[in-house]
Amino acid sequence: MPTTSNPAIRNLLTLDGAVSPAGPDGSGGASPAAATDRPITLDDIVVKTLAVFGVLVASAFLTLFLELGFLALPALFAGLGLGIFLSLRPRPSAALALLFAAVQGIVLGEATQFFDALHPGVGTQAVLGTGCIFAGTLTAYHTRVVRVSAKVTRWAVGAGLGLLVLLLAELVASWGFGADLGLRDGGPLALAVSVVAIAAASFFFLLEFEAANRFLRSGASHRWAWYVAFGLAMTLVWLYLEILRLLSYLRWW
Repeated sequence: MPTTSNPAIRNLLTLDGAVSPAGPDGSGGASPAAATDRPITLDDIVVKTLAVFGVLVASAFLTLFLELGFLALPALFAGLGLGIFLSLRPRPSAALALLFAAVQGIVLGEATQFFDALHPGVGTQAVLGTGCIFAGTLTAYHTRVVRVSAKVTRWAVGAGLGLLVLLLAELVASWGFGADLGLRDGGPLALAVSVVAIAAASFFFLLEFEAANRFLRSGASHRWAWYVAFGLAMTLVWLYLEILRLLSYLRWW
């Protein structure tokens, strides 16, 4: 069965879908507490995911209303650091998952304010678009309209890695040499990049749902629900920012 392309969840899974032997503290082997820990349930995943999403949204609103945009840059680096840390050192930490949501909310709030000032209404449209895609992919996964096959998973992972390389090249060219590769200038190539990114992020939701389902089947500790919520939040943030950027491009045309 295919695994998720999000390293935050993929690192916890073996090829047969079982949780890796790392204990809740991130060290090798199961701890005595883990041996008597109750298994994860769907309610655990739903409640923890709602909590993380709630902090994400609340942080974004506070950033807008309290004008905390000056924190966006340090929040961006803090979120990146947390994302890398939790991807390389998987652990079911409620504090880290909620902290990630809080700092990412600052980034989303400032990004929304910036783009909405340029093109009034794109923020609301991006929120609606993100919500519709999330609900649509969840429905598609639940009804098995779309199946997470190994072939499609490889395509999604390849697209995601390709996008990452392109955007890093754009960043290096812009900051290091003052060059513009046209990936984020609102032109036809930038539109194509955003459309592909939105399609890839949408499919990544399916991969996260599949990963959560495998947690349920494997009998992992209920504490890992926080890590599932973290992985979903990572994909949600990426999807929202790409939709926001695409809508801003369309307003220029």
